[in-house]
Amino acid sequence: MNGKSKPYAILVFGAPMSGKTTFADQFSARFNAPFLNLSELHEEHNISRKVALNLIAQISKCKQTLVIEGALDTEKQRNEIRTMLEKAGYRPVLVWVQTDLNEIKHRMRHKYKKVDDAKIALANSYKKIEAPSELENPLVISGKHTFQTQCKNVLTGLSERGAIKK
Repeated sequence: MNGKSKPYAILVFGAPMSGKTTFADQFSARFNAPFLNLSELHEEHNISRKVALNLIAQISKCKQTLVIEGALDTEKQRNEIRTMLEKAGYRPVLVWVQTDLNEIKHRMRHKYKKVDDAKIALANSYKKIEAPSELENPLVISGKHTFQTQCKNVLTGLSERGAIKK
């Protein structure tokens, strides 16, 4: 994916338990691209948004395709990171991982021991998420498909947009 053209910044977002991290981790491994999980950094190390943005700025100096997941719940957050990456010479691509609510609930039950805890976590997470606007033009993948299918769909979407050559 790297070459003489601008490097990509694959920005992965979606509902909790939709499969974002699984996809982002596998995609970064497949293309040997650094993976920055901003949600994990915040949850495990209490990294603020300001520090996360500084990390992105520093990592973007490598001029290599990046995969970023987390801290992309709202259009404002996505635009802030996309603008920063565009200024750093990247081609940001939004990848929206969609999974139906029943599957998300099923996955939440496995993460949380108590059903009430799962319901609270899901309700709190859904309050923060904004679907992308038409102008954001994300590539949409299913969180229930295999990685092979997801990867093919992302690469096809990039190709159709002229982002990569066939």
